[in-house]
Amino acid sequence: MICPDCGYDNYAGEEVCERCLHDLTQADTTPVPKNEIHRSIIEDPMSSLKTVPHATCGPRDPIAKAIESMKSHRVGCCIVEEKGEAVGIFTERDVLMKVIGRNIDPARTQVQTLMTAPVEGVKQTDNLALALNKMSIGGYRHVPILDAGGRVSGVVSVRTILRHLVNQLS
Repeated sequence: MICPDCGYDNYAGEEVCERCLHDLTQADTTPVPKNEIHRSIIEDPMSSLKTVPHATCGPRDPIAKAIESMKSHRVGCCIVEEKGEAVGIFTERDVLMKVIGRNIDPARTQVQTLMTAPVEGVKQTDNLALALNKMSIGGYRHVPILDAGGRVSGVVSVRTILRHLVNQLS
């Protein structure tokens, strides 16, 4: 924590500045952006990201259909929807880890047997830091963006966030 009086960088949670003994308990703990990328991560909402149309399939569709949908949309995941609601997500990692090299027929096996459910999503108003945190903790590379009604309006990937941050540099 930076002392507002002398500018000394104290350890987080310190109650008194080590240098000038200024009371830090009343100091504002809101993170101050250090640069444009830091500001973007803390302040930019998910709606500021440029997303592409996402692939979809049904839970009883064959895995082959989900893979074809991902290929045609040129994306790494397929949102599994039932009655307009996201019930799961099937990703390229699922193909590599759960299909390839196993006794699974993609033309006959239903997506619901291998999808990840429930879906961890973020709202359009959530900041990039929340999405990055969910991705890091859950080990996800893709997270659906949900509109005010809870429906999927897009999918954000680590690559999407990285492109957004790189654009902040130019």
